Amino acid sequence: MRLPDYIATAQTNLLRTKVRTFLTVLAFVIGTFTLAMVTAFSQGLRSYVNTQLNAYGQPNVIRVSLGSTPSQASSSGVPYYQSNRQATVTGGGGPHDGKTASYTLGQSDLSKVKATPGIVAAYPDYSTLNIDYVQYQNTHKYVMQVQGAYPTETIALSAGSFPAANQPDGIVIPYSYVEAFGASSPTQLLGKTVSIQVSSVQPVQTHIYTATITGVLPDTAHQPAAYLANQLIARMVQFQTGSTTQFSGITALARNNVAKSERAQIKSALQSKGYKAETYDDLIANFNKPLTVVSAGLTGFAAIALLAATIGIVNTLLMAVLERTQEIGLLKALGMRKKGITFIYLVEAASIGFWGGVIGVALAMIVGLVANPILNRTVFTGIGSTHILAYPLSYMAGIIIGAMIIGLLAGTLPAVRAGRLDPIEALRRE
Repeated sequence: MRLPDYIATAQTNLLRTKVRTFLTVLAFVIGTFTLAMVTAFSQGLRSYVNTQLNAYGQPNVIRVSLGSTPSQASSSGVPYYQSNRQATVTGGGGPHDGKTASYTLGQSDLSKVKATPGIVAAYPDYSTLNIDYVQYQNTHKYVMQVQGAYPTETIALSAGSFPAANQPDGIVIPYSYVEAFGASSPTQLLGKTVSIQVSSVQPVQTHIYTATITGVLPDTAHQPAAYLANQLIARMVQFQTGSTTQFSGITALARNNVAKSERAQIKSALQSKGYKAETYDDLIANFNKPLTVVSAGLTGFAAIALLAATIGIVNTLLMAVLERTQEIGLLKALGMRKKGITFIYLVEAASIGFWGGVIGVALAMIVGLVANPILNRTVFTGIGSTHILAYPLSYMAGIIIGAMIIGLLAGTLPAVRAGRLDPIEALRRE
C-alpha cells in the first residue's frame, strides 16, 4: 500500500464509529482551542505592551545614571559626600527600606559616556525640569510633563516628525492634547505654536517660551511626556535653575537598528565605568516577566485538556483493535505485514490529532476575528491597529503539528498491539 492508501484507509476506519471518533476529536478540539487562545492572547498582549512602550523607550536609547554603591553610601542608605555632586535619597520611610542615593552628573560624565564604544551621541537628561503650564492659542492652560527630544528618534508618530536640527524650539505633543487643544486631527496642529511658562527657583520669576508643534505621539493607554527639542530644554533649565552644568542623567544613543547583543555590550561597558545603564531590553523584560508567568499558567490548563484528549485516543484505538480483531487477522492472512497494520493505526491516531488541531485553531481564529474589533473599541482603546488576540501562522501551525505528535504518541500502544496480533488467534475470535 502507498501512503495515500494508508491515509484513506485510516479515515474510513475512523468513520466506522462516528460518535466515538467525534467525541475523541472534540476533546482534542477543546485542548487545541484553549492552547490557541492562550497563544493568541499572550502574543497579542506582548504586541500591545510593545506598542505602549514604544512611546517611552526606543531600541537605540540607553538611559545612564549614577547610582549608589557600597563606597558611595552607608548601609542605612545615607549617602557620603562627593565633591561636585549633589546627592538625593529616594526609597521607603525606614532606614532599611531599600533607600538609594542618586547623584547629579556633569560634563566629565558626559564625555566618558560619549567615549564608550557603540555610543554615537550622548545628551544631558534634564528630567528635573518642571513647567508651569502649556497653552495653545486661547484654550485652557494644561499641565504637561516634558522630556528631551534627540536626533535619530525612532518612535512612529501619529503625525509629523521629531524636531530637526534646524528646529531648536520644536515640540512633539502627546495624542491626548489634540482634543484638549480643540483640534479635529493631529495633522491640524502641525506647525502651530504653543506657549510654555517656566518659573525660576531664585529669584522667583516666570518666563513664557514659544514652541512649534512638529509632531504628535501615537494614541496610547497611558499619557507619555511631551518631547521638547534639547536646545529649548537647556534654555528652560538655565532659566529655572541658573545652571546646566549638572543634570540628573544622560541619554545615550547607539546607532539605529542596533542589535540586542550590541546593546548588552554597551551596557556592560557603561557599568564597568561605574554607571547604571537601562536599555530598551530592560524595559521590555520588566513587563514581559509577569506576562510569561501568566501565559505559562494558562498553558497549563490547555495541557490538562490535551492530556484528557490523549487518554481518549488511547481508549478509542484500543476499542478499535478489539472490534476489528478478525479484520486484522484477515489482513495478515492475506499478506499485510506487521508494520502495515501498525502504520494504519498510527495514521488514525495522527488523523485524530490533525483534525482536532485544525478545527480547534480555526475556531480560535474565528473568535479572534469577532472579538478583536469589540475589544479594540472597548477594553483596549488607544492601541492603534494592534490586536489583543494575535494568531502568528507559525505558532498556529506548531499547535496543529503538536496535536498530531501527541496523537501519534497516544496511538503507539494500540498500534503496536494491533501489529502483534497473531493472525490465527485473531481469525478464531468472534
